[in-house]
Amino acid sequence: MHKNFYLALVGIAIGGIGFGLINPVTVILLEKAETPALLTGFVTTAGYVSIVIFSPLAGKLIKKYSIRKIGLIGFFIWTTGALAHIYWYNYPVLLTVKFIMGVGGTLIFVSTEFIINYYSDDTNRGKNTGIYVVLLSIGIALGTLLIWTLEISDWAPFLIGSAVMFIVWILYFLFFEDFRFAREDSNNRKMRLTDMPFIGLVSSAVYGTMESSLVVVIPIYGLRSLYDTTEVSSFLTSFVVGGIILLYLIGYMAEKTNKSDLLSAVSLILAALFMFPLFQADFVFLVVLFFLIGGIVPAYYTLGLNYTMEKVDKHFIAEANGYYVMFYGIGTIAGPVFGSLMIDVNARSAYWIFASLLCLFFLLILRLNKKKEAAI
Repeated sequence: MHKNFYLALVGIAIGGIGFGLINPVTVILLEKAETPALLTGFVTTAGYVSIVIFSPLAGKLIKKYSIRKIGLIGFFIWTTGALAHIYWYNYPVLLTVKFIMGVGGTLIFVSTEFIINYYSDDTNRGKNTGIYVVLLSIGIALGTLLIWTLEISDWAPFLIGSAVMFIVWILYFLFFEDFRFAREDSNNRKMRLTDMPFIGLVSSAVYGTMESSLVVVIPIYGLRSLYDTTEVSSFLTSFVVGGIILLYLIGYMAEKTNKSDLLSAVSLILAALFMFPLFQADFVFLVVLFFLIGGIVPAYYTLGLNYTMEKVDKHFIAEANGYYVMFYGIGTIAGPVFGSLMIDVNARSAYWIFASLLCLFFLLILRLNKKKEAAI
């Protein structure tokens, strides 16, 4: 593999520390300040709105300029935005910062996934995508472990998040070997959204909805269930660590199994797991449950991405990654809003019922799509 491939993996692992630290800390600070859950949801959503807006443009920017420039810009924006979170108590400033950081995050994820897919083929793409998400999850897990730095000061986590992202910026600046992507074909045809596999787009949106809502729901659910900050941090860490351990196994299975069938199994298992908090809220039980959920939910993203890349031409991977991240962004806009609304309806049960029904809805879509493909 090219050194750019390994640098992208190292970069996303280190950057994951910032991803795993900034959002949960912001939610905890807002909750402790007695901010309404709906407002907390809207603040979190602000960062995802920019993902939807800019993700279709990211692939075009990569082709127009270069992957190195886009990556450096993305990491710089995120570094600056993380530091600006020290003004978390000022809602207009926080909303603006979240939106701008979403632009940086979009450029980071689209460029990183472009690099992973550019240096992969059908024989190793599933494994490489799995490694990418596992390393990201490791970084996020380390980030959640640093939530305790709130005890030092409310600005300490944001300073740490900014510093680790700046380290990645330095690595890219010093070691990334730049290249420009070749033209698609002799006709210079552009990829349209309608060229994307439908299941891949829906899978990305479902993952975005679940991931972004759980980041909001787990801290609020934990605090309103009378668990302290350290215990809530344990819930989040368990959620992310599950993604490290179980997702690699799912990625391995993806190389051996039909991805549509595996997505069906994932949906059915998650639909059951999301119902368990209705019956038990013991600390150890929840730690184990969030471990399992955290390990299986990201499969929507990795399996959907693998499915998508199998269906699209290699010349269009930049645009395909952009569209894929765009639908992830659409899901992340809906997630915090639905999650916070469900918490306000009933903090103990409403969200878990909603999440379970979402899994079953996606399972229905998979079955209908499979019948449609069989009929063609």
